[in-house]
Amino acid sequence: MMKKSVMAAIGMALLISSVAANAGPFGLEMGQSLTQIDNDAKQAAPNVYTTSEVPKPHSAFELYALKIGKKSGLCWVKAIGKDIGTSAYGIELKSEFNDMKSKLEKAYGKHETTDVLLPGSIWDEPDDFMMAMIKKERFLMAVWDREQGSSLKDNLESIALIASPGGRDEGYLSLEYSFSNKEVCDKEIAALEDGAL
Repeated sequence: MMKKSVMAAIGMALLISSVAANAGPFGLEMGQSLTQIDNDAKQAAPNVYTTSEVPKPHSAFELYALKIGKKSGLCWVKAIGKDIGTSAYGIELKSEFNDMKSKLEKAYGKHETTDVLLPGSIWDEPDDFMMAMIKKERFLMAVWDREQGSSLKDNLESIALIASPGGRDEGYLSLEYSFSNKEVCDKEIAALEDGAL
């Protein structure tokens, strides 16, 4: 009898460790409810919550936004990075972006990087990099998805790494993960909002 209970306990421990090993970004999994993640998360928008507590935090990020449908559960995660002091040229921000992009490349493979200044922008000198971002005339981002041939796992549909300005002399990175239930989740949330009309 004792042997059976010990074996059952070992089996349960192995099951739990295998589930934990397969956990998605920041230790989060598609379909989780808010209570499974963080009961103390703050509501930022309908069905969007913010928290600084995730199972596997990363030192580059200080806040996590979670989109959670009542039926579909967790469908989208956005990690918001710490402020990065940078020059008007955006050198430090671009360096941090490239470092994080390299880490994501190792995990997910092929991607597409967009580093573009919109046509007609007056902020076209090298030292206008941050001002062009502030004016929403320059974009720096990388996307991993099936279209790019990325190696997505853990029910992920897409990943986006985005550089954003915090001002002329600082910026931050954000990292968005969309799970394969996001479309269903968005429809569920939209239907709830429409029901309020």
